[in-house]
Amino acid sequence: MKTALKLLAALLVVAGALGGALRLGLVGRLADTDAGAAPHDIPGGSDAMELGTVLIPSDTPRARARTYVWSTAGLTPPDHRLTYGLGDTLDAWMEDQLKALGRRLRYRSLGGERFTYQPPRGCSADMRCIYEELMRSNEGPVKALGERFVTSVRERNLDSAQAAQLILGFVQRIQYELPRDEPFGIVPPALVPARNRGDCDSKALLAVMLLRQVGIDAVMLYSDPLAHAAVGVGLPGSGTRLRHGGRSYQYAEVTAEGWPLGMIPPKYDKPRLWRVMLLDTPTG
Repeated sequence: MKTALKLLAALLVVAGALGGALRLGLVGRLADTDAGAAPHDIPGGSDAMELGTVLIPSDTPRARARTYVWSTAGLTPPDHRLTYGLGDTLDAWMEDQLKALGRRLRYRSLGGERFTYQPPRGCSADMRCIYEELMRSNEGPVKALGERFVTSVRERNLDSAQAAQLILGFVQRIQYELPRDEPFGIVPPALVPARNRGDCDSKALLAVMLLRQVGIDAVMLYSDPLAHAAVGVGLPGSGTRLRHGGRSYQYAEVTAEGWPLGMIPPKYDKPRLWRVMLLDTPTG
């Protein structure tokens, strides 16, 4: 997760002239104990439930796609397989959209994992507006991916808890990797499964979009002090929960494969340091 830091008065003066506040960010790291990422393109067993293949556009070579196989406890069969790939042109376009956003918001790397940017007018100095813009610009490919989960949930008559576990298991399966060169230190959600990589908030944003598509209330959970992000799932259940606006959200870790819904890693088990971030769903 990106950590907001206070800026010097001189920067605030400059930001005011530009119509917004500059933000200094620090990309969070995943602890070594949170590893568990899996390699891509695993063929899987013949008894795995096939969710299908998503190629965008449809003539994208299969060599561009990645096949994920993951296990979801409590489902029969437990193993699932899904293939997803973007064409070269679309992949590059998604990358260019993120860079264009960086230029519009005067993104500037400060070296290492630090950066500054100018939030749009009306946005606070956190990543909310960045996440919402990525949800809008990545909506098409992610929606096509999400349809495979919608179909599986409907055809198998899965309840909401089972659907959530299915989606979280898929996102957990994607390799954890800290972005190095991307503006705002994030991989766009459509590119996370296409490239088999993403850090905590990159993967969490993808999970939020997929969960919402199957009708599950989902939010971003973030902690600046802990430099981490996760998903909040609006379903009943045991374990760690965070409350916001009369709603209660179950903690979901997306960086470690097989991590159960509601269980928070011990190093992050500090509820007072977490906040719930509500994100507007794209309309249009």
